[in-house]
Amino acid sequence: MKKKNLAILLLIPFVISLLSIGAINLTFSLIDNDITSISWAYSDNEGFQMSPSLYELKATPISLSKYPPSKGNELYFEVENKNQDEDKHAEIVYQNNKYFLKTLSLGEVTLKVSNLKKTVFKQTNAIIYDDRIILANPINKSSQNNIDNNIYYGEYDFVNKTKTKAVSKYQIRVLPESKKDDIEVKSITSNCTFDLKTGEIKILKPGDLKIEIGFIDSPKVISTIAFKVVKDGVNCYTYDDLLNCTNRSSEGEIVVLRKSFESLEHTYLLDNKGKVQYQSNKPIKLDDSVELFGTYNQNKKSFNFKDEVYKFKTSYNSSYIDQWNTFANQNRDYKEISSDISVGLRVQKDFYGNGYTLNLHNLTYPYLEMEVAKNGKTQYVPKLSDDNLFRGPLPFYTLGDPNGLPLITAYGQDNIGLYVEGNNILVDDVNMKNCDFGNTLTNLEYTGTVIEIKGDNNKVYNSRFSSGKNVARVYSSYNAEFDNCLFANSRNFLIQAGSNECTPLNDKRVNEFSLLDNSKIKMSNEEFFKKGGQADLILTAFISETFDDKAKRDQMKECLLKIQEASNHNTFNNVYKGSVSVNNSLFYRSGISAISLDSMFNGPYLYSNVPSLIGKMFNEVQMNNRPIVPLEANKCAFNAYPIKFALKGACEFYDYKKTDDLDVSGLIKENITQIANSVLDQDIRQITIDDIFPIKTSLINNARDNNLLYYNKDGDTTSSYINIPVSYYGGGLNLSTLDISELECKEKISSPLTIHLLDNYLSLKQGSSTTSNMKNLILKTVTITTGIEPFKFMVFDNSGHLFNKTPDASSLKKHPKGGF
Repeated sequence: MKKKNLAILLLIPFVISLLSIGAINLTFSLIDNDITSISWAYSDNEGFQMSPSLYELKATPISLSKYPPSKGNELYFEVENKNQDEDKHAEIVYQNNKYFLKTLSLGEVTLKVSNLKKTVFKQTNAIIYDDRIILANPINKSSQNNIDNNIYYGEYDFVNKTKTKAVSKYQIRVLPESKKDDIEVKSITSNCTFDLKTGEIKILKPGDLKIEIGFIDSPKVISTIAFKVVKDGVNCYTYDDLLNCTNRSSEGEIVVLRKSFESLEHTYLLDNKGKVQYQSNKPIKLDDSVELFGTYNQNKKSFNFKDEVYKFKTSYNSSYIDQWNTFANQNRDYKEISSDISVGLRVQKDFYGNGYTLNLHNLTYPYLEMEVAKNGKTQYVPKLSDDNLFRGPLPFYTLGDPNGLPLITAYGQDNIGLYVEGNNILVDDVNMKNCDFGNTLTNLEYTGTVIEIKGDNNKVYNSRFSSGKNVARVYSSYNAEFDNCLFANSRNFLIQAGSNECTPLNDKRVNEFSLLDNSKIKMSNEEFFKKGGQADLILTAFISETFDDKAKRDQMKECLLKIQEASNHNTFNNVYKGSVSVNNSLFYRSGISAISLDSMFNGPYLYSNVPSLIGKMFNEVQMNNRPIVPLEANKCAFNAYPIKFALKGACEFYDYKKTDDLDVSGLIKENITQIANSVLDQDIRQITIDDIFPIKTSLINNARDNNLLYYNKDGDTTSSYINIPVSYYGGGLNLSTLDISELECKEKISSPLTIHLLDNYLSLKQGSSTTSNMKNLILKTVTITTGIEPFKFMVFDNSGHLFNKTPDASSLKKHPKGGF
């Protein structure tokens, strides 16, 4: 290796003390912050008497206290006939900055409120009546936010931790009140009993339940109570109910949500210091239909999730973790790392959400924060505390001390909000987010996966998932199906799909390799990749030399391709270890792309730690009298089995981002750039993740060359934007397939752009500065760790399809997928 590059690395001990472990990246990009929900006082059924007067409509947007909503979050009202064939029954009037309902004729209408962006909505059934009306409303108000038009109740309630036949209470209101004794039950199904005076419904058996009520002096049905009773379903009204049906149950129960479960800020009234306010020794709730997700200790101002989450050993490859823990167990100076995955809710049977909100913020979001100035404004940057169980993904591989200063980490499996584990499970009408994250996707770094599917023939219908490092993850699952869903706000990907099954590099397999002297050699992998062997010589030359001569460059390329070919050898034979289909679904705001088809890294350094020069260099770098790379784990190069993925129907991708804001830093955790920049002059610090992992630059250049960027004038400047529906993970072998033959917008999507980086690496020149030399060295070192298989990206054309648009969440109600 050239002495100049080695000298750079040997400067590290002199500056290592300047670094703070877990330093915070402040190069985040800000995004528009939306409201989180809407509050209003209307019941599920509301009566408006025919009148020439206008009825004022009121609703309140709910947002995060530290993050005021951006433009487009102003509320507006709409009204629509329940029966489209009838004349208009009502209309909305806007005057003096207020909304009013104007009655036009007798009948039923849907009254809806939403933000201008349409990302959040609520609706109720409004009845326009003349002289009398009967209004039947559940005591526990529905979510008024459901996508599935059916309302579900479980066959059972938990009473003292025992399942008993469910009881539901309704308020029967008669207007005018003088008519309250003039009503009767017109009909009732046989699967329940109903007390008209108390409004109590006792459920006897599952099925469609219907109760019709009218006035005694008329055969007409005025009010109907109707819902579906889920066989063996259990109604969840409290956090304890949720745990008893999921994490505390060995086999699980069918969950039927009957309330929302929210963060502390959205459940209780807090003072300006975040302290819960009490009245009559009870916390003041903001809404009776909302419960707290978690068990909160007011005195300690903390939660007790450690005893409530479900944990399991990662199902992803844990070879590195196992090697590190063996090493740490034998060396008292180092700590083991957990191979456990923490889960907010483990779902083993059907889950009916009824549109209620599940917000796991109390569990997933870092408990500490730091205030920093950003563009003249205060920005809140989350920091992990010792109490946080969600701490970002487990490592697939780490170079360095994973508990101290990891130089670089490739990620494995992450913690999970909703873990669907088993076969033939239905998840219907769940409105779930892992957290309230503010105004930058960078804040989602540690918050985990929102929903993960593990099993066969599982279906997710009519649901919304939001706000995690990745939103949905499906690995090693056959016939997983998402239909009529919305995926939003991911640090990396909105759906990540792949397989856990993998094959290691076969030590005894004999391959033909190319050598630097233009000769060929047949040798076993074990012999060829050993330290001091032929691969060591080739790779040492690759990271330490430049290749100005074309013949020399071509020969090095041939040698590296043969090395990668040996690493890629597999016995898949068109065997797929999973299949996923997504139909009629909406994708909104990812850090990289909507969908990722995953693979595993399989570079030669992961297999046998060659070139050995890397280890020698880092072994000379000490921190606190310990090597900065205490363990070089090996035999960690694997080929993941492929999967099949299909996009169908009216899927829509609201995922344009400025090319400058495309952020791959969430794919790999690294401190190398911080260390490198610390040895450079403060005025020329310029090594970034895009230098050592140059996917972004190559992708943007490739998209520009293929005329796939959309250009939009932003004020006085014109910015370029990119929308990436699907990416194929590279580095290692990726044979997964994508079928878009039934996707409506397929004509607007490019063929995969293939990002070959090897030619770029071989064309690097000897740097004219310390900075450029260090960039080249680090880049090549990362490459022989990940492997050199190309990444692939499918990109929308330059027409600006759906640019500056946001998904209409309520549009999902127009084509719900049947779940019962």
